[in-house]
Amino acid sequence: MNQITNYNYKEDWFYEANVSKTYVNYLKENEYTIIKDNSENIRARGIDIIAENNKVVELIEVKGYPTKYHTQEKKKGQKKRTNPNLQAQHYFSDVLAQCIYNYGKEKKNYKKDIQLSIVLPDFEKYRELIEKSKDFIKDFEINLYFILVKEDKT
Repeated sequence: MNQITNYNYKEDWFYEANVSKTYVNYLKENEYTIIKDNSENIRARGIDIIAENNKVVELIEVKGYPTKYHTQEKKKGQKKRTNPNLQAQHYFSDVLAQCIYNYGKEKKNYKKDIQLSIVLPDFEKYRELIEKSKDFIKDFEINLYFILVKEDKT
């Protein structure tokens, strides 16, 4: 049995809450006002982060990267059978859909232009999926940005 004892997935730099906190800090450093921040409660419904500057309101969805290990009691620390890259593809599809739904729900609430953003940890799989999506986003002039957070928080 391949198991890590005392495994705490919340310490992984690519854990969703850590990625979210890193981006919120970046926004604050760049003079955004944070209207909503679910960094401490990633299971909360709705938009993960809403930030505003003098030009736009940014509706932000954040996803982490799947860990190789189980995170729940019985199997905690045991290696998963599912390849993280496959699970990451599902995460990516989910976050893309959430951006579309968020826009529909929120567009009436703001007078400023809305910018949709997806924040992800910088993994090759996410880079590949962004590249596959780029033509559609560009051709249909969709106001959607992908932000990749690196392990060193840049």
